[in-house]
Amino acid sequence: MSNIRNLYTLQDHAGHSSSTSGIEPIFDTVRHVHERPTVVGSAPRTAMRYAAEQRNLAESIVELREMAGGRNDILAEAAGIEAGSWCASPATHVGHELICAGMLILAGGGNSRPLDYRELERWTRLGYERGMKSRKGER
Repeated sequence: MSNIRNLYTLQDHAGHSSSTSGIEPIFDTVRHVHERPTVVGSAPRTAMRYAAEQRNLAESIVELREMAGGRNDILAEAAGIEAGSWCASPATHVGHELICAGMLILAGGGNSRPLDYRELERWTRLGYERGMKSRKGER
């Protein structure tokens, strides 16, 4: 309850009206943020499982595309993190991470909305940096 009160208070201080309708956009944002981790977490785990099982590529891509619900940005993020972290330490991984990343990239190219390859590159760099820190025992 205190978090709701804090959001309400912050909105009052920002000069917005204190009516309930003034709080709704914040709750929409919170709901959207909470929906995102589900897709981010499930798509790469599912893709990794499909890669390890050597499932049919076309069927896997269709399922991943449906799972993402048109959120190509999420697929680019997950693919970049997977590929980048693998590149940071390839000798310690079998390579399913690259197959997983490839499936996520291909899944992101559907619904007449192309994957943002600049975002993919950015997330790949971040995945690489995280992988290097993990390799060195940093956080």
